[in-house]
Amino acid sequence: MTSIGKVTLFVFVALLTGFGLKAQTSTSSEEALLGGNLDAPIRIDLFSDFQCPVCRDLYLETLRPVLKDYCEPNKVCIVYHDFPLRGHPYARDAARYSQAALRVGRRQWLAVVDALYTNQPAWSQDGKVEATVAAAVSPEDLQKIKGLLNYPYINESIDRDVALGQKRKVDSTPTLFVTAIGREQKVVGRIPYNVLRDYFNRIVK
Repeated sequence: MTSIGKVTLFVFVALLTGFGLKAQTSTSSEEALLGGNLDAPIRIDLFSDFQCPVCRDLYLETLRPVLKDYCEPNKVCIVYHDFPLRGHPYARDAARYSQAALRVGRRQWLAVVDALYTNQPAWSQDGKVEATVAAAVSPEDLQKIKGLLNYPYINESIDRDVALGQKRKVDSTPTLFVTAIGREQKVVGRIPYNVLRDYFNRIVK
């Protein structure tokens, strides 16, 4: 998708008035939290592809302010799920570096996630994912990340996220599942920050 459609916006706004689907929870035992804690009143499960331009826009223009304004005070938590698309040749490699960074530490992982999205126009053309990661972490942490890349659980974690997404009928990125007050709403594509902000402010003070 290149932008959020009118139907998606209509359905999401309907949630503001009390409509929605029954909440589901992730079956993954490993929660990759971009921000907030699992006890936050609002949860967003994000299925995203590091090489997807719309995912980049969502991260830079919507999720960054959400992380600052709502995740830091623990009003919202964002759980990240890798969903590399087959049409993006370097997406899987980027996800592997992300998963390896997560094993090194949350601080390192957040830095890698931010760098991969910020510098996507460069590495998505030349495939130099490692160079982007190297610029985001210390040399010591980079060596740790590289040492983990070939461990089976790195690919297994990505496969598990993909399987979870397929089970939840994810077929494009970004796809978000916003869960609050016992209801869940699926949103496909980029959603403007002001739409999420208005919704959040109806739920939490």
